[in-house]
Amino acid sequence: MSSPSLICRRLFPICRQITSNGRYVIPTATQIDCRSFSLSSVDFKVRKGDKKKNNATSNLVHASHAHNAIVDVAMKEMENLEKVLEDELVKHFSTKVDLRVYEDISVVLDSGEEHKMNRLGRVSLKSPQMVMINFSDNPSAIKAAKIALQKSSLAVNPQHEGIVLYVPVPRMTRERREELAHAAKTTILNDYREALNKVYIKHDKKSTKDAKNLDEAVNTRNLLLAAKRALEQRGAEKIEQQRKALMKEVA
Repeated sequence: MSSPSLICRRLFPICRQITSNGRYVIPTATQIDCRSFSLSSVDFKVRKGDKKKNNATSNLVHASHAHNAIVDVAMKEMENLEKVLEDELVKHFSTKVDLRVYEDISVVLDSGEEHKMNRLGRVSLKSPQMVMINFSDNPSAIKAAKIALQKSSLAVNPQHEGIVLYVPVPRMTRERREELAHAAKTTILNDYREALNKVYIKHDKKSTKDAKNLDEAVNTRNLLLAAKRALEQRGAEKIEQQRKALMKEVA
């Protein structure tokens, strides 16, 4: 869902406010955006897309340099999710049949249990244009597996015959590429955002519980939120890059 790419990061100056009791308080993300400035006139000519990238990088750098234990742990979890996203995109946008795409699909059984497809059935390639999944060991899972395939980002229509599901692999036409690109911008990106949000909520709750005072909890929340939004934006950019690369190929 491929090793993480290391990007060059710039640290923008972050304005601070001093309260009446002399304590430093880091402004919220909105305040930071409003008060950030550059000493170079060249930066005023930055394109809109580049400006967004700089904001995302700035937020990540700020969070990673905050010396906040809770934020550090949360960022590691979020960056691991980014690695998973990168691997998913490699498989999703591959012009060749990659059985891992089918093996890794999550299937929710009638009992509520969730398993990867390869734990329920044997996935194999019957022909260059046909994937076969044999459920001889778990025939009761066929219905749930078929639903999972239909709801996946693959845009496929599996056929059920006995204890086997046959999944026709669509030819890589321009229309098919557009379907894959659309699925990546919806299903995959939404799943990624949801996973990031779960990490954010988990660590925000821990911060609220463990913080010594309200200011500390609010500061941690702002840092977590900034990191989450920056990684969401970077994920969307990765998907867009893959989409453009795919659409450039000759159908």
